[in-house]
Amino acid sequence: MTQAMRLAVAALVVCATFVAPAASRQLKQTGNNLDFPGCTFFGDSEVFQNPDFSSLAAALQASGLNETLSNLTGYHTLFAPTNDAFAEFLAAANITAEDALSSNLNEIVLASHVVPGVVPGELLSDMDMITLPTLLTGANVTIMSDEVNSTEVVTVMSFGSEATIVTPASFACNLVIYGIDGVLVPEEALYPFESMTLVNYLTGTLMPGSAEVPLSLVVEAVESGETQAAAQAFMSAVDGGYIQQITALYVEATGNQEALVALAAVGNEVILMSSCDAYSSVLEQIPTTEELQAEPSTVEIVTDAYPALAECVTQSSSSP
Repeated sequence: MTQAMRLAVAALVVCATFVAPAASRQLKQTGNNLDFPGCTFFGDSEVFQNPDFSSLAAALQASGLNETLSNLTGYHTLFAPTNDAFAEFLAAANITAEDALSSNLNEIVLASHVVPGVVPGELLSDMDMITLPTLLTGANVTIMSDEVNSTEVVTVMSFGSEATIVTPASFACNLVIYGIDGVLVPEEALYPFESMTLVNYLTGTLMPGSAEVPLSLVVEAVESGETQAAAQAFMSAVDGGYIQQITALYVEATGNQEALVALAAVGNEVILMSSCDAYSSVLEQIPTTEELQAEPSTVEIVTDAYPALAECVTQSSSSP
């Protein structure tokens, strides 16, 4: 994900007011192994002792999640954002640190940084890509290892956000902790719908299959009356040659009648704002109605409510 894409994600994030120099980032190992007796996350974790992670420490205290981390059943892995990471996302969300810390989304964002089980450094180095669940129900992280300029880079992705691991592992209680240079933003924390947010998901470096497809952004746009904004995002993606990303949205919507209707609404709007030709390249590549598992009632709704799309589909299917 590019720097511009990161800054375009309007997400509710958590941050403290102190931001320390990046040069001193380091997490020290606080124990030779996991699960040492009498450990408390607040007292023994480097997250609470290192000033470069004071933003995360403040957020954990405000949410009460530090108590959860002190009493975990079984081993877990924590991806700990640096202060600079929190400051960047705070600026992108255009909210104050005080508002972020008091928000009920504080705990939601933090929970998406904790993965059940140990993710050892050797595994991070050896694997190409793996997707793991987090403490936030329904939210996953995808971890990918790659070599850049002869240096191994490990990237952690959540929904449309991503970060790079910047510190070696440290240990506290039942946790393995890695410092990361970005905030992982789950789907629940994205608000409100903005056309540029969807544009950046569709035209950024997000590879189909490497992170969750932002289908909910399209559904939210239609439900909130922002269908034209979503259509503009689709048009920008088509003009840029990112048809595969739009196709991925349809594939993700398979069997989801609400999402299929929302996609139809956006496609219809694209045609009204431009022409059938502007959307025909998408229609040629999306799965058939049967493959999308569209129910007869859904087909009827789309045909009646979105005549421009229905006519365009007929034209596209009859073209030689």
